[in-house]
Parts: sequence; C-alpha cells; structure tokens
Amino acid sequence: MKILLRAVLGIAVTLLAIGASMGAMRTASADGPDTDPAVVKAIESQPWVELGPGDSDYRIASMRCYLVQFQFYKDCTPTSAGEGWPSNLSAALEDYQESHNLPQTGMLDIETWGALRDDGGEVGAGSGRVAQIKGIQYAMKVLQDRSLVVDGRYGPATTAAVKAFQERKEIDADGIFGEITFRAAFAQGAESQRTPGR
Repeated sequence: MKILLRAVLGIAVTLLAIGASMGAMRTASADGPDTDPAVVKAIESQPWVELGPGDSDYRIASMRCYLVQFQFYKDCTPTSAGEGWPSNLSAALEDYQESHNLPQTGMLDIETWGALRDDGGEVGAGSGRVAQIKGIQYAMKVLQDRSLVVDGRYGPATTAAVKAFQERKEIDADGIFGEITFRAAFAQGAESQRTPGR
C-alpha cells in the first residue's frame, strides 16, 4: 500500500512540475507578460467599437485581413481607401459567426470581437500568418508609425512599432501582438496617447 501511495504521489508531483513549467513557458512568450494588472484592467474595460454597413474605420480594414487569415474572406487590402464596409463583408462575418455559434448579425459586434481576438492568439517575429500580420501592421501604421510597410512580414520594423505602441499604452513591451495588445489596438480609446482611465 505504501509503495502504491508513493507511486501515485510521485506521478502527481511530476504532473504538477510539468504543468508549472508549461505555464511558465506560456507566460514567457505572452504579450505583455509583466503588464501592471491595473493597466490590463483599464484596457479590458474599454468597450469594443461596434461596426457595420456604412461605417469606415481602420478596424474594418484590419479585421478583413483577420477574416482572410481564418479563410472566411478573400480580400485583404488594408489601406485608407479600404477602410469602408464592403458589400460582401456582412455575409463573411455571418459565416464566421455561425462557425463560432454566435448570433449571425453580420457586424463587428461585441461577441465577434471576442472571437476574433481569441482566434488571433499571439503573433510575433517570424510568424507565417501573412494576412493577419497585414491587419496588425495596418493598425500599427494608423496608430503608431505611419512609415510602417504593410507587407505581411513580422520583422524588426513591425516588432518596433508594436513595442512602441505597447510602451505608450503601458503594456509590458515585448513586441508580441496578443490579447492585451489586440484590445488596446481595436477597442475604444485605441487612438488616445495612453490607456484611457490610467
């Protein structure tokens, strides 16, 4: 009985150690891993910008690229001329929403923003998510560095733009575009110099 108990305890300790090391690895690669919790709270409290037909916004151009990355849309041309709401975007959003069991509104609404953020995950240097990177680059071009080239490569210039954006939003600047940075870049207050409420 003692041998069995020791074996079970040994396995439990090993599993806990593996889980802790995997959690540490995730934290080490997370966007803004050492961000002040008060900053995260302030960013998370910023409401999503709901958009639909007739709207024009950099967020529309960026999210079209996300939808291309997730294979729900065909056109990723993030430019100021492409910030309007295309006639075929609502249908693509409805398909995306249906695939996520969301209300099929055909709009960039609160639930859809959350799903896009979750699906986007973390993107950093060397990533091969070309369309998604274009969406990120376009947001950084609008919000941080007008000279940034939207080429779908997450190289040093994109990393520097993301880091600079994170610094001014008081996010721990690691150059990784993840959930915290996504919300800071696309929710209300993204255009303000600092994180609203700080």
